[in-house]
Amino acid sequence: MVGGANKAATIREVAALAGVAPGTVSNVLTGKKLVAEPLRKAVLDAIAQLDYRPNHLASSLRFGRTKSIGIVVPDMTNPFFSGLVRELELKAAKSGFQILLMSSYEEAAEERERIRALVSRQVDGLIISPSRDSIETSPHSAISGIPTVLVDRAFAVEGFDTVSADNEQATLMGARHLIELGHKRITFLATAPGLANMEERVSGYRKAMQDAGVSDANVVYGGLSIESCRSAIEQELRRAGRPTAVFASAYVATLGAAKAIRALDLAFPQDVSLLGFDDSDWMTVLRPYVSTIEQPLDELGHACWELLQRRMKKMDVPPSTGGSPAPCAQGSRPAASGENRGHARALKSERTRKRHTCECATARADRSPRRTHL
Repeated sequence: MVGGANKAATIREVAALAGVAPGTVSNVLTGKKLVAEPLRKAVLDAIAQLDYRPNHLASSLRFGRTKSIGIVVPDMTNPFFSGLVRELELKAAKSGFQILLMSSYEEAAEERERIRALVSRQVDGLIISPSRDSIETSPHSAISGIPTVLVDRAFAVEGFDTVSADNEQATLMGARHLIELGHKRITFLATAPGLANMEERVSGYRKAMQDAGVSDANVVYGGLSIESCRSAIEQELRRAGRPTAVFASAYVATLGAAKAIRALDLAFPQDVSLLGFDDSDWMTVLRPYVSTIEQPLDELGHACWELLQRRMKKMDVPPSTGGSPAPCAQGSRPAASGENRGHARALKSERTRKRHTCECATARADRSPRRTHL
């Protein structure tokens, strides 16, 4: 602070102390132009000495940018979405952006209101994981004209950059693993019908069952909440000839299935095996631990950020499709005994190979997360 305890330092005062022009200070702060290292260091030292803090409101009025990105996800308590947001926040911080985060609570009406609120705050771009497989795209919609990337869902919507993992390949590998363990009665616990990512996961499961000559493919839709998934799979576990394995399609389904198994006083893997989708720390509380399919959050976040940055620089590129699906990494933790121990070992080995593939993805377009872009 200078000139009194309540007076904030100005960019001119920083420039005077550093012995440079105010424009040089601006270039250091925005990164719009390269500044020689000695001058850059002088500016940064002056900023630290004066405790200078840029006036983002004034900057946004001057340049027509707020250096902020709006993010809307269906459920902030879901580890997949919270993990994705964490990756995006790290990307934003490195690029000098701030994020404004909102949740739609899996409701389309809430989603529209959240988008309007973010647009009214003049965010420079949006990253949205829609609550449904559609999004309002009319010329009069709030989102019109705003650089936007859709992630995980609604990847078939035209006119948007989109990013998603290869859901079908992920569940194909997971179901094959359960079959290799000797399971024939495998119930696939899906969430909501009609979501493209979920239907791809169902397709991967069905393909694995068909390839193995297993006719008893059983898909149960449990909805988008933990309790609805618990109720749906509990009914399956109560019936005669219950499944010997449950393949849960998402975080809410995995937790719902675990609760149902415990509620019926069943033991896994002795009475029923459980394979989940999306990793979470709570799974370490269970004994034995739950093996899961883990999505590559770092790559999804990177793909979202790169597409959005490009879109903010160039809005008039015609629609095109690029990239091809990359397999999701499979994750697991060691189990205590019995089948789950072998299950975990096999998944861990699979994860090592898949993780290597995912780490190479950023360098090769044909190994990147599926993305469509304008």
